[in-house]
Amino acid sequence: MAIPIRGQAAQRTWPFATLGLIGLNLIIFFGQLQLGEDATLKLFWQGGAIPAKLSQVKLFGSWQSLKLVATMFTSLFLHAGWVHLLGNLLFLWVFGEALEDELGHWRFLGFYLFCGFFSLLLHTVVASRLSVPIIGASGAIAGLLGAYLIRYPQAPVQTLVYLLVRFQIVAVPAYVWLGLWLLLQFYGLRQGGPVAWFAHLGGFLTGLLGVGLFVPATAPSRSTKTRKAPVRKKSRR
Repeated sequence: MAIPIRGQAAQRTWPFATLGLIGLNLIIFFGQLQLGEDATLKLFWQGGAIPAKLSQVKLFGSWQSLKLVATMFTSLFLHAGWVHLLGNLLFLWVFGEALEDELGHWRFLGFYLFCGFFSLLLHTVVASRLSVPIIGASGAIAGLLGAYLIRYPQAPVQTLVYLLVRFQIVAVPAYVWLGLWLLLQFYGLRQGGPVAWFAHLGGFLTGLLGVGLFVPATAPSRSTKTRKAPVRKKSRR
């Protein structure tokens, strides 16, 4: 078992947008818990992104079309359960902090929504006949992972691992963590199931290719930002 617990730390600013997104997702989820099962399902159908409907959208064709496009954003804040929610928020915290520090609060927020939108767009193109709602922040967060791989490939990700009979924290290079994550997506895609794997891959690709559009011209060089893991000298016996 391996769980990432901390990525590249912010060097200049407090991650207000990352924490705000975490807080907003928690508030909405707690609100969901106050609803009955029928009301929650209705919320998912109204706020979730449904590829079969989105594939029929004509931009600026009608108010109904704009409402359908809006679900590509509202769906990012709906979650099906605690595991779904907390898994997404953990990755948002681990990989979002440094990116927000580099991009700035508002650029980071725009980038998050940008990745979420295009992750669902790709999923809609690939699965245009799917008539069930897609919910969750996974596509947007996958975009952060793609951006992190480009901006901080060597950064150590503090990871909680279970070795033998005890837990231990080890530093794993970001490219190793994210490479394993990407392999898991392709494995899941092959196995099928209810997970929107194409949304994950679409978000990752969007972040990988699109983060450069959001990096301010004054951002420091990547070579000066990446924190290296401390090297411990071994004593001779």
